[in-house]
Amino acid sequence: MASERRTTLAVFAVLAALSSTVTGCTSAPPNPPAQRNAAAPRVGAVPMLDSTRDQRLPIEKYLISPQENARIEGARSALMTSCMKRFGFDFRPETPDYRQKWNQTAHRYDPTDAALAAARGYHGSQRGTQNESHPSRTPLTPGMEAVLGHGLNAPTPPGAATPPADGKYHGIPIPKGGCMGEAEGKLTAGGGIIQDSTTAIDINFNDYVRSMADTRLKAAFAAWSACMKAKGFSYPTPEAAVKDPAWNSPKPSKHELATASADVACKRKNNVVGTWFAVEAAYEERDIQTDIKKMTRIRHSIDIAVRNAAAVGSAG
Repeated sequence: MASERRTTLAVFAVLAALSSTVTGCTSAPPNPPAQRNAAAPRVGAVPMLDSTRDQRLPIEKYLISPQENARIEGARSALMTSCMKRFGFDFRPETPDYRQKWNQTAHRYDPTDAALAAARGYHGSQRGTQNESHPSRTPLTPGMEAVLGHGLNAPTPPGAATPPADGKYHGIPIPKGGCMGEAEGKLTAGGGIIQDSTTAIDINFNDYVRSMADTRLKAAFAAWSACMKAKGFSYPTPEAAVKDPAWNSPKPSKHELATASADVACKRKNNVVGTWFAVEAAYEERDIQTDIKKMTRIRHSIDIAVRNAAAVGSAG
């Protein structure tokens, strides 16, 4: 994930800019960090951590997990396939296996793996070693595209096929938003959501930013920076090392590999990962508790969608 952080925040590429057929994420940018709760939150015991692969941040409870996303997407695919069949189309959505996506913390503070840093530097993390599927959709005929639609609230892209004026295809009424819209409607029935709430996304992004301005994390960064300087590398923060334009090359150089290895070693020596996780978690927990009723509703809405998805599987 380290290479992705050159242009965005840590692991958040998993949440960004996916197509309208993908659940559990949004392409909308987060709101800028609000100037509320100016005082830094209290941080409890700081764990000693080399990585956060097995840790969970508080906000993850209010985001659609990779496993939940896989269930929802599987149900949506099944519903769209069934709907298209009513119109005589043999249509099976081609989608990635969302179960293979990492959680929010797996690569949030990369690099943290010494072996990977020595082998790949800042050119991606373990996430990049997976056999992720990014299949292309089978070309649609105009009739198929008109029936499939673009969802309940999605605008029709320029040049895309539109439903007939009478709203029918071969005499059969096309659902609102097409078969995609019908699938979304069934999954969100009763108040479910199949995309992450913008409130949860904002906390997820913004508290990552806030954490880096916290004096406790700045102290950890200063210790990390001194450690790096002693090894011959000059960076004020881990983020600065990740974003070094010198790494914009097809393959990592020896200097990049040495820098990334020192980065990991200095993080471990000064417990940067444990401090970062504890500080960010404190900001998230405070923001969650500030509007706990809304956050509880968000969790409830995710649960509804997951149950609706399970019902589709049972019916199939």
